[in-house]
Amino acid sequence: MKNNSIFNPQNDLFHSIFPQSDKGDPGSLEFKKLMMANELHGSFKSSLLIELIQRIDHSLESIKYFTQISRGKFNDKTFDDHFHHILNEEIGKVDLLLSSVLNYLKVNSTETKINTVHALIENVLKNNQTQMSEKKIRVFKNFKEDLPETITPDEHLKYILDSTLKYAIRWIPVNGGVGFMTRLFIHQKQHGEVSAPSFAEGKYIEISVLFDGYRKTIEQFGPIIKDPSPEKKETLDFELRLIDEMVKKNQGVMEFGIDGQKGRTLITLRFPVERRKVVYYPSVN
Repeated sequence: MKNNSIFNPQNDLFHSIFPQSDKGDPGSLEFKKLMMANELHGSFKSSLLIELIQRIDHSLESIKYFTQISRGKFNDKTFDDHFHHILNEEIGKVDLLLSSVLNYLKVNSTETKINTVHALIENVLKNNQTQMSEKKIRVFKNFKEDLPETITPDEHLKYILDSTLKYAIRWIPVNGGVGFMTRLFIHQKQHGEVSAPSFAEGKYIEISVLFDGYRKTIEQFGPIIKDPSPEKKETLDFELRLIDEMVKKNQGVMEFGIDGQKGRTLITLRFPVERRKVVYYPSVN
């Protein structure tokens, strides 16, 4: 069986993203740092304004409350009616103004999408906590900091991770363990290497799932990227074949391997890195 990376961890291959050049060059590291600082400064100002509006809104809610309970407390009924009519009208104006400004800031403020892979792993672990607790499964995590985003849609990646964990839980013995490891993987074809057409050269997000236990009736074989024959594919469980199809649909690669001596199974998932900065707009609700 191929010696997988999880059994022989490698040092990080990713050292630098931006090329060094003159400070004024739009492609330089200094220029991008400056642009990022300006962007963060603008985001910080927007967040301060939003917080200020929210605090004023809380104070406004208190004024509304005391206005309501003060109804009928004045001896002069005409003055009481006029006072509460004017006050409620002014509160309504301020309330409308604050909500308008707050919604305007939200739809004009972008938030950068970050740490999606790790957030989805945590979410999947949380959703399967009951089943893992029943078998007293221990969880180990080794996450690469500042991991880029992947082009894979969140729902597809969540399905892949959830299905992989459910498959692992099925074979993990009581008091066994499962580990999730992430890193940036750079694929460069070696001379004469034959790989799946979808496994092009470039940067990939690698998610390795290593767990105790394995299906002993499965023949030990190497990565799926070697395009095994239909007969060998049939040795894969149906659940794994579904995961593999979804991975391929997202231009990714899945590798499956077992270590019979250690009694462990390794499933490695690789997805292309998103080259653009992914942003979204906060909901106004």
